Formats: sequence, structure tokens, C-alpha cells
Amino acid sequence: MGVLKYCKHVTMNESYFKGVTDTVPLHLVMIDEIATNHPLHHDTVFKFLKMLFERSHEHLQELEQIEIRKMIIDRMVHLLCSGHVVPVIQYMRYCLDNETADKSLIRYFTAEVMEYTSSPYSEEFITEFLPIAKNKDVTSSLRNINESDSISQFIEYCGR
Repeated sequence: MGVLKYCKHVTMNESYFKGVTDTVPLHLVMIDEIATNHPLHHDTVFKFLKMLFERSHEHLQELEQIEIRKMIIDRMVHLLCSGHVVPVIQYMRYCLDNETADKSLIRYFTAEVMEYTSSPYSEEFITEFLPIAKNKDVTSSLRNINESDSISQFIEYCGR
């Protein structure tokens, strides 16, 4: 818990992400390690990641802000792969439904989730993720004509 508080303290500094868009900063790698090795801290890690994702980075250019949010989405996908599936998907669905995040970020999240998951899918996963997968604004560029892409296969698997 102390490492998590330290990471939170350091990353909340306004200048922390300035110029850090090429590689994953050490403190975010530490967050991944906490997510992997301490399942009881998943809720705390997730709250921290949401706070980082929602935080305004007005001092950065818009493209830098998007890259930072993608970096945070990568941490969320890692958390999802570590077993905190439904809350992460529910949050991204909330972001889509309430338009609190750029659709390109939701698209990025969707592509990453499809890369790391495969059937069989739980009923909870289908219930939460299917509305994102069916949203044409998000997934149209991820799909191909012959429907051999992962999004089309997921929708077909769901039979809906």
C-alpha cells in the first residue's frame, strides 16, 4: 500500500507527464506490478487509474494528453487481464455512454481488450462489453468487410 501511495504522490505532480509519452514511466510499471501481485489492491489501483485518466493535463498539447491516456488505458487493460474485468469494462462503457472520453481512446481500449481476450466469454463480460463492441462510432475502423476481425467474431459469438 505504501508503494501505491508513493506512486500516487509522484504522479499527481503536474509536471510528471511532461515529455513522458514515448516510454512507460517507472511509477506506472510499479502500478502494473501491484495489480499483478496483489489482487486485494485491485480496487485501490483502479481508483487511482481512474483518477489519473480523468485528470486534466492542460499544460500538455492535446496529442500528448491522448498518449498519456492511452498509457493509462494500457494499465487498465493490464488490470483487466489480472482479474479486475467487469469494473474496468463498466468504467469504459460509462466513459462511452457519457462522452467523458474521446472515442479514439475507447476504440484503443476496445482493440486492446480484443487482443488480450478470447472465447469463451462470461455472461457478465458479454453484457458489459457488447454495447461497446456494437457501437459503430467506436469499432467501425476496427472491422473489415469479410467480418474476420476480432470485433465481428465477438459479436457473432454473442449471437446478438
